[in-house]
Amino acid sequence: MRFKLLFLLLLSVSFVNAQNDTFSNDIKYFIEINGTMGQYNTAVGELTNMLKEQYSSANVKESDWLEMHNVAVNSLEGLSDDLVTVYKKYFTHEEIKALNKMYDTKVAQKFINNVISISNASQDASIVWSRSLYNKITDLLHEKGYSK
Repeated sequence: MRFKLLFLLLLSVSFVNAQNDTFSNDIKYFIEINGTMGQYNTAVGELTNMLKEQYSSANVKESDWLEMHNVAVNSLEGLSDDLVTVYKKYFTHEEIKALNKMYDTKVAQKFINNVISISNASQDASIVWSRSLYNKITDLLHEKGYSK
């Protein structure tokens, strides 16, 4: 009887761990396809370039820069694990699966690949709009005889 109980307990723990691993893997897939890890990869490259500029007079060997870059790239795995913990606080496994399904489409990938350009263009449009609106309102105020 004890053996059966112990076996069932171990089996249930194994099942929970397997589900947890699947949940974690699904989150890691999500942060890949939604562009999050790509942004951090870009940041690693930018950091490496910035440090190369800052240490340009130190004559750091290229092999040392490669080592430093690898340290930074390898740190992304720890970040990925930390992000899994964060996402688990806010989403269920079923929600992550649904997000993966949504983000794994051509149109979602097109959006992700263009989001920075869209954001920059939107910011430019916003600046033009707010300037135009300001001018229209101040012109109307001046037409009505108001001044600063």
